[in-house]
Amino acid sequence: MITTLIKYIFISITIQHLWSVRLLAQSYSGTIHSDNTTIGYEVKLVKTENETRVFFTSIDMNAFEIPCQNATSEKDVLDFCVISDYYTYAYHYIRQNEGFKGKLEIYSNESERLLNSFETSLTRTNPNKQDEVMKINFTFGSNELQLYGTLWKPQRPIHKGLFFVTSSQGNDRSGTNAEAYYFTNLGYTVFNYDKRGTGNSEGDWKKATIEELCSDDINAIEFFSKISALPLSEIGIKGSSQGGIKIPYILSKLPDLGFGISISCPDGTLLESDLNHWKNLNIGHIGKNDIDQASRIQEAGYHYLAGNISYELLSRLKSDNSNEDWLKYVWLPERDVQKDYKLNFSGLPYFEKITQPVLVVQGLSDEVIPSNSYKTIEKAIGKSKSTNYQFITLEKTSHSMTCFDEEFPYFQLLSPEYLPVVTDWLKKIREH
Repeated sequence: MITTLIKYIFISITIQHLWSVRLLAQSYSGTIHSDNTTIGYEVKLVKTENETRVFFTSIDMNAFEIPCQNATSEKDVLDFCVISDYYTYAYHYIRQNEGFKGKLEIYSNESERLLNSFETSLTRTNPNKQDEVMKINFTFGSNELQLYGTLWKPQRPIHKGLFFVTSSQGNDRSGTNAEAYYFTNLGYTVFNYDKRGTGNSEGDWKKATIEELCSDDINAIEFFSKISALPLSEIGIKGSSQGGIKIPYILSKLPDLGFGISISCPDGTLLESDLNHWKNLNIGHIGKNDIDQASRIQEAGYHYLAGNISYELLSRLKSDNSNEDWLKYVWLPERDVQKDYKLNFSGLPYFEKITQPVLVVQGLSDEVIPSNSYKTIEKAIGKSKSTNYQFITLEKTSHSMTCFDEEFPYFQLLSPEYLPVVTDWLKKIREH
């Protein structure tokens, strides 16, 4: 699962030119082919006297400048590995003219067994100065915390900004780096940052409410507007999952913002989407006859976590079902668990308050949010003053906008429709 590798963060420096910052860097582009699918990727080699470092980028895999492992470059041979939670992707190349020709071997991390191999090649690229992307790292204050972010500046700006709203769990800005790179190459000035308590940023996201996290987002947006010299009207915001549910809230609080893009957004509370996810994961274990009762007990567990019911009530429910075999699949928190009030938040009422253009994208193979979420959200936006909104559903696309490809079962690939439909929508609202 390539996307899990994006947890790596580069040490902050003042300014980076992505394709020229490192001395003696060499850039190559490659492809992996099957009968119906082609995966593109980029490799950057950074040679010093003592070693060769390799960095891997693939928009198709939502990966940006991942440091590769076991990199060696001797005479005409180049080897390196990209390692995920479950697989090792071993690239072996032999120099051929100005590029390399070789193969990719995929191994199981658990068994170390070779699972598949593909022929591939690398072609030397010489980036044009006009195509370079500049990264500038910043520190800014929010709610008495120091937060860290990155401004992505295109060489050919279209004088539009795109801000990435933070999402759930302990995810830092590296999770949006690939998309930041993609949209910066389209001319957008982009900003992403480490949510409080993630990456380099101070604070504790676990204790924060959605409103407090949105306050950080709003402070970051205003900081982005200042350092980019772009007014809020030329800046749009984009978020996925918990970030998607924050989009209407932020748009309603900052009515001068230009637009919003909400990806994989539930139509109810985060608690309801967590319960829906649990149900989809466990129905095969529990069975259709018992899933409703088991879901009621799991829902009570989430309600205690959210601070809505007493521990005594939760204990009684557990005791009443103690003889049920399915109880082993139910997660029930301990009495002293850290409460998570974010579970009670719903973005639906705020969709009714927006005035800006909005794009809502949902994958139809999403196991997290209810399948009809986009329909409920559409009704809410219909009550708003927004006159420019669009809903797009993508077949065979998951909550994280990935799709399963039978020819590449060991890769987590973005749906091939996802970024193009977002790009097309952005072009339409610029021309509107």
